[in-house]
Amino acid sequence: MNYFKTYNHFYIKSYAIAKRMVINEMKKEKLKKRPFTTVHNKICKFLYDYYSIKYTEDLKTRQHQSFKLFCDRHLYYEGDNDVVITLVLEDEVLNAFNKEDKSSYVKFVSDLAIESSLKEAQRHFKNYKDYYELIYDLDMYDNFYFEDFESITFTSSNEYKSMIDIKHPYLKQEREASLNSSTTNVEKGSTLLVEVSEKHNIYLNLINNFEDDEKYLLINIFNSLPPDSLKRTDFLKLIRIVGTFQDLSIFYKNPKSVTPYAKVSKGIDYYSGKRKLDIIDRTLVKMEPFQIDAINHQLSKMKSQVNK
Repeated sequence: MNYFKTYNHFYIKSYAIAKRMVINEMKKEKLKKRPFTTVHNKICKFLYDYYSIKYTEDLKTRQHQSFKLFCDRHLYYEGDNDVVITLVLEDEVLNAFNKEDKSSYVKFVSDLAIESSLKEAQRHFKNYKDYYELIYDLDMYDNFYFEDFESITFTSSNEYKSMIDIKHPYLKQEREASLNSSTTNVEKGSTLLVEVSEKHNIYLNLINNFEDDEKYLLINIFNSLPPDSLKRTDFLKLIRIVGTFQDLSIFYKNPKSVTPYAKVSKGIDYYSGKRKLDIIDRTLVKMEPFQIDAINHQLSKMKSQVNK
Protein backbone atom coordinates (compact mmCIF):
# COMPACT_ATOMS: atom_id res chain seq x y z
CA MET A 1 0.00 0.00 0.00
CA ASN A 2 1.16 3.53 -0.76
CA TYR A 3 1.24 5.06 2.73
CA PHE A 4 2.73 8.31 1.52
CA LYS A 5 -0.33 8.87 -0.65
CA THR A 6 -2.49 8.64 2.48
CA TYR A 7 -0.13 10.91 4.40
CA ASN A 8 -0.03 13.52 1.63
CA HIS A 9 -3.81 13.52 1.22
CA PHE A 10 -4.45 14.33 4.88
CA TYR A 11 -1.54 16.77 5.09
CA ILE A 12 -2.81 18.87 2.17
CA LYS A 13 -6.43 18.66 3.33
CA SER A 14 -5.55 19.75 6.89
CA TYR A 15 -3.39 22.61 5.69
CA ALA A 16 -6.17 23.89 3.43
CA ILE A 17 -8.65 23.80 6.32
CA ALA A 18 -6.18 25.67 8.56
CA LYS A 19 -5.68 28.28 5.86
CA ARG A 20 -9.43 28.90 5.50
CA MET A 21 -9.82 29.07 9.26
CA VAL A 22 -7.06 31.66 9.64
CA ILE A 23 -8.45 33.85 6.84
CA ASN A 24 -11.97 33.71 8.26
CA GLU A 25 -10.73 34.46 11.78
CA MET A 26 -8.67 37.43 10.61
CA LYS A 27 -11.59 38.91 8.65
CA LYS A 28 -14.01 38.36 11.54
CA GLU A 29 -11.70 39.96 14.10
CA LYS A 30 -10.95 42.89 11.79
CA LEU A 31 -14.65 43.75 11.81
CA LYS A 32 -14.45 43.88 15.60
CA LYS A 33 -11.55 46.37 15.40
CA ARG A 34 -9.16 43.98 17.15
CA PRO A 35 -5.43 44.87 17.03
CA PHE A 36 -3.55 42.35 14.91
CA THR A 37 -1.19 41.29 17.70
CA THR A 38 -4.20 40.11 19.72
CA VAL A 39 -5.59 38.22 16.71
CA HIS A 40 -2.22 36.71 15.84
CA ASN A 41 -1.62 35.45 19.38
CA LYS A 42 -5.12 33.98 19.54
CA ILE A 43 -4.73 32.07 16.25
CA CYS A 44 -1.25 30.80 17.12
CA LYS A 45 -2.46 29.56 20.49
CA PHE A 46 -5.52 27.87 18.98
CA LEU A 47 -3.44 26.01 16.38
CA TYR A 48 -0.83 24.98 18.93
CA ASP A 49 -3.37 23.78 21.48
CA TYR A 50 -5.35 21.89 18.84
CA TYR A 51 -2.50 19.89 17.31
CA SER A 52 -0.53 19.37 20.52
CA ILE A 53 -3.44 18.17 22.67
CA LYS A 54 -5.52 16.34 20.08
CA TYR A 55 -2.66 14.79 18.11
CA THR A 56 0.88 15.16 19.53
CA GLU A 57 0.09 14.03 23.06
CA ASP A 58 -2.17 11.25 21.82
CA LEU A 59 0.47 9.94 19.41
CA LYS A 60 3.15 10.06 22.13
CA THR A 61 0.92 8.12 24.48
CA ARG A 62 -0.54 5.45 22.21
CA GLN A 63 2.28 4.93 19.64
CA HIS A 64 5.32 6.38 21.39
CA GLN A 65 8.08 4.49 19.55
CA SER A 66 6.42 4.74 16.14
CA PHE A 67 5.87 8.47 16.55
CA LYS A 68 9.45 9.02 17.75
CA LEU A 69 10.83 7.17 14.74
CA PHE A 70 8.76 9.31 12.42
CA CYS A 71 9.96 12.53 14.11
CA ASP A 72 13.58 11.30 13.80
CA ARG A 73 13.14 10.20 10.18
CA HIS A 74 16.01 12.33 8.85
CA LEU A 75 18.41 10.34 11.05
CA TYR A 76 17.56 7.25 9.01
CA TYR A 77 17.30 8.64 5.48
CA GLU A 78 18.72 11.48 3.43
CA GLY A 79 17.12 13.37 0.57
CA ASP A 80 13.86 15.11 -0.26
CA ASN A 81 11.37 15.22 2.62
CA ASP A 82 8.68 13.39 0.64
CA VAL A 83 11.09 10.56 -0.17
CA VAL A 84 12.23 10.33 3.45
CA ILE A 85 8.62 10.16 4.67
CA THR A 86 7.79 7.47 2.10
CA LEU A 87 10.72 5.29 3.14
CA VAL A 88 10.32 5.61 6.90
CA LEU A 89 6.56 4.92 6.77
CA GLU A 90 7.17 1.73 4.79
CA ASP A 91 9.94 0.43 7.04
CA GLU A 92 10.97 1.62 10.53
CA VAL A 93 7.66 3.20 11.55
CA LEU A 94 5.55 0.35 10.16
CA ASN A 95 7.63 -2.32 11.95
CA ALA A 96 7.49 -0.45 15.26
CA PHE A 97 3.75 0.13 14.91
CA ASN A 98 3.04 -3.56 14.36
CA LYS A 99 4.85 -4.35 17.63
CA GLU A 100 3.04 -1.81 19.82
CA ASP A 101 -0.42 -1.41 18.32
CA LYS A 102 -3.03 -3.57 16.61
CA SER A 103 -5.23 -0.72 15.39
CA SER A 104 -5.32 0.74 11.89
CA TYR A 105 -1.94 1.82 10.53
CA VAL A 106 -3.71 3.98 7.94
CA LYS A 107 -5.44 5.88 10.77
CA PHE A 108 -2.07 6.34 12.47
CA VAL A 109 -0.52 7.69 9.24
CA SER A 110 -3.42 10.12 8.77
CA ASP A 111 -2.96 11.37 12.35
CA LEU A 112 0.77 11.88 11.70
CA ALA A 113 -0.09 13.92 8.63
CA ILE A 114 -2.61 16.13 10.42
CA GLU A 115 -0.23 16.72 13.34
CA SER A 116 2.64 17.65 10.99
CA SER A 117 0.42 19.83 8.83
CA LEU A 118 -1.04 21.89 11.67
CA LYS A 119 2.36 22.22 13.34
CA GLU A 120 3.80 23.62 10.10
CA ALA A 121 0.82 25.96 9.68
CA GLN A 122 1.32 27.33 13.19
CA ARG A 123 5.08 27.74 12.68
CA HIS A 124 4.61 29.57 9.40
CA PHE A 125 1.90 31.92 10.66
CA LYS A 126 3.90 32.72 13.79
CA ASN A 127 7.11 33.49 11.86
CA TYR A 128 5.34 35.58 9.19
CA LYS A 129 3.58 37.85 11.69
CA ASP A 130 4.70 41.13 10.07
CA TYR A 131 3.65 39.89 6.62
CA TYR A 132 0.15 38.91 7.73
CA GLU A 133 -0.23 42.10 9.73
CA LEU A 134 0.02 44.05 6.48
CA ILE A 135 -2.58 41.81 4.85
CA TYR A 136 -4.82 42.32 7.90
CA ASP A 137 -4.41 46.10 7.91
CA LEU A 138 -4.82 46.53 4.15
CA ASP A 139 -7.32 43.69 3.44
CA MET A 140 -5.00 42.42 0.70
CA TYR A 141 -5.92 38.74 0.90
CA ASP A 142 -4.71 38.09 -2.65
CA ASN A 143 -1.27 37.99 -1.00
CA PHE A 144 -2.37 35.36 1.53
CA TYR A 145 -0.42 32.25 0.42
CA PHE A 146 0.05 30.57 3.82
CA GLU A 147 3.44 29.16 2.88
CA ASP A 148 7.04 30.34 3.04
CA PHE A 149 8.50 32.19 0.09
CA GLU A 150 11.04 30.01 -1.68
CA SER A 151 14.71 30.99 -1.25
CA ILE A 152 13.95 34.48 0.11
CA THR A 153 12.72 36.07 3.33
CA PHE A 154 9.20 37.50 3.19
CA THR A 155 10.65 41.01 3.59
CA SER A 156 12.39 40.52 0.22
CA SER A 157 9.17 39.54 -1.58
CA ASN A 158 7.46 41.88 -4.03
CA GLU A 159 4.22 41.40 -2.13
CA TYR A 160 5.70 42.64 1.15
CA LYS A 161 7.41 45.61 -0.51
CA SER A 162 4.20 46.57 -2.28
CA MET A 163 2.16 46.44 0.92
CA ILE A 164 4.78 48.43 2.86
CA ASP A 165 4.64 51.12 0.16
CA ILE A 166 0.86 51.30 0.47
CA LYS A 167 0.90 51.46 4.25
CA HIS A 168 3.86 53.86 4.44
CA PRO A 169 3.83 55.93 1.22
CA TYR A 170 6.40 58.40 2.56
CA LEU A 171 9.00 55.61 2.63
CA LYS A 172 8.34 54.85 -1.02
CA GLN A 173 8.73 58.53 -1.87
CA GLU A 174 12.07 58.67 -0.04
CA ARG A 175 13.34 55.59 -1.86
CA GLU A 176 12.21 56.82 -5.28
CA ALA A 177 13.81 60.19 -4.63
CA SER A 178 17.09 58.44 -3.88
CA LEU A 179 16.89 56.31 -7.02
CA ASN A 180 15.96 59.27 -9.22
CA SER A 181 18.82 61.28 -7.80
CA SER A 182 21.27 58.52 -8.55
CA THR A 183 20.03 58.15 -12.11
CA THR A 184 20.52 61.84 -12.95
CA ASN A 185 24.08 61.73 -11.59
CA VAL A 186 25.30 58.76 -13.65
CA GLU A 187 28.53 59.67 -15.44
CA LYS A 188 28.84 59.33 -19.19
CA GLY A 189 31.11 56.65 -20.58
CA SER A 190 31.06 53.12 -21.87
CA THR A 191 28.05 50.88 -21.19
CA LEU A 192 30.00 48.97 -18.56
CA LEU A 193 31.19 52.11 -16.79
CA VAL A 194 27.71 53.59 -16.80
CA GLU A 195 26.26 50.40 -15.34
CA VAL A 196 28.88 50.30 -12.59
CA SER A 197 28.42 54.00 -11.90
CA GLU A 198 24.63 53.54 -11.75
CA LYS A 199 24.90 50.80 -9.16
CA HIS A 200 27.45 52.78 -7.19
CA ASN A 201 25.25 55.85 -7.07
CA ILE A 202 22.11 53.90 -6.28
CA TYR A 203 23.70 52.31 -3.23
CA LEU A 204 25.40 55.53 -2.23
CA ASN A 205 22.05 57.31 -2.19
CA LEU A 206 20.40 54.45 -0.31
CA ILE A 207 23.14 54.63 2.33
CA ASN A 208 22.98 58.42 2.54
CA ASN A 209 19.24 58.14 3.12
CA PHE A 210 19.80 56.68 6.62
CA GLU A 211 19.23 59.09 9.49
CA ASP A 212 21.50 59.11 12.53
CA ASP A 213 18.83 57.63 14.81
CA GLU A 214 18.47 54.66 12.45
CA LYS A 215 22.24 54.17 12.47
CA TYR A 216 22.32 54.20 16.27
CA LEU A 217 19.62 51.53 16.32
CA LEU A 218 21.62 49.36 13.90
CA ILE A 219 24.72 49.67 16.09
CA ASN A 220 22.66 48.62 19.11
CA ILE A 221 21.32 45.57 17.25
CA PHE A 222 24.80 44.59 16.09
CA ASN A 223 26.11 44.80 19.66
CA SER A 224 23.31 42.50 20.84
CA LEU A 225 23.98 39.77 18.25
CA PRO A 226 25.68 36.54 19.38
CA PRO A 227 29.35 36.23 18.32
CA ASP A 228 29.90 35.21 14.68
CA SER A 229 26.19 35.49 13.85
CA LEU A 230 26.91 38.13 11.20
CA LYS A 231 28.76 37.04 8.06
CA ARG A 232 31.93 38.99 7.27
CA THR A 233 30.43 40.27 4.04
CA ASP A 234 27.37 41.52 5.91
CA PHE A 235 29.60 42.99 8.62
CA LEU A 236 31.44 45.07 6.00
CA LYS A 237 28.13 46.22 4.52
CA LEU A 238 26.86 47.23 7.94
CA ILE A 239 30.02 49.24 8.69
CA ARG A 240 29.53 51.16 5.44
CA ILE A 241 25.84 51.76 6.13
CA VAL A 242 26.40 53.02 9.65
CA GLY A 243 29.44 54.99 8.51
CA THR A 244 29.63 58.46 10.03
CA PHE A 245 27.04 60.60 11.79
CA GLN A 246 26.69 64.30 12.48
CA ASP A 247 27.17 64.46 16.26
CA LEU A 248 30.88 64.85 17.07
CA SER A 249 30.35 65.46 20.79
CA ILE A 250 31.40 61.85 21.40
CA PHE A 251 34.99 63.06 21.08
CA TYR A 252 34.99 65.79 23.68
CA LYS A 253 32.01 65.40 26.04
CA ASN A 254 31.46 63.15 29.02
CA PRO A 255 29.79 59.97 27.68
CA LYS A 256 26.96 60.36 30.20
CA SER A 257 25.93 63.64 28.55
CA VAL A 258 26.21 62.45 24.93
CA THR A 259 22.87 61.51 23.33
CA PRO A 260 24.28 59.08 20.72
CA TYR A 261 25.77 56.95 23.50
CA ALA A 262 22.37 56.75 25.19
CA LYS A 263 20.64 55.80 21.93
CA VAL A 264 23.21 53.12 21.11
CA SER A 265 23.07 51.76 24.66
CA LYS A 266 19.28 51.67 25.04
CA GLY A 267 18.37 50.92 21.44
CA ILE A 268 14.64 50.91 20.79
CA ASP A 269 13.98 51.45 24.51
CA TYR A 270 15.28 55.00 24.14
CA TYR A 271 12.02 55.84 22.35
CA SER A 272 8.41 55.66 23.48
CA GLY A 273 4.96 55.21 22.01
CA LYS A 274 4.50 55.47 18.27
CA ARG A 275 8.13 56.56 17.79
CA LYS A 276 9.28 53.01 18.51
CA LEU A 277 7.32 51.47 15.65
CA ASP A 278 8.09 54.40 13.37
CA ILE A 279 11.87 54.05 13.62
CA ILE A 280 11.71 50.26 13.32
CA ASP A 281 9.55 50.49 10.17
CA ARG A 282 11.81 53.13 8.62
CA THR A 283 14.96 51.16 9.36
CA LEU A 284 13.45 47.87 8.11
CA VAL A 285 12.47 49.37 4.77
CA LYS A 286 15.83 51.10 4.28
CA MET A 287 17.75 47.94 5.21
CA GLU A 288 15.81 45.66 2.89
CA PRO A 289 17.84 46.33 -0.31
CA PHE A 290 21.04 45.29 1.49
CA GLN A 291 19.68 41.84 2.45
CA ILE A 292 21.51 41.53 5.77
CA ASP A 293 19.27 38.78 7.15
CA ALA A 294 20.66 38.73 10.70
CA ILE A 295 19.90 42.44 11.17
CA ASN A 296 16.55 42.37 9.36
CA HIS A 297 15.45 39.38 11.43
CA GLN A 298 16.26 41.23 14.65
CA LEU A 299 14.36 44.29 13.45
CA SER A 300 11.30 42.15 12.66
CA LYS A 301 11.58 40.41 16.02
CA MET A 302 11.92 43.79 17.74
CA LYS A 303 8.78 45.01 15.97
CA SER A 304 6.82 41.95 17.15
CA GLN A 305 7.90 42.59 20.74
CA VAL A 306 6.93 46.26 20.56
CA ASN A 307 3.51 45.28 19.19
CA LYS A 308 2.76 42.97 22.12
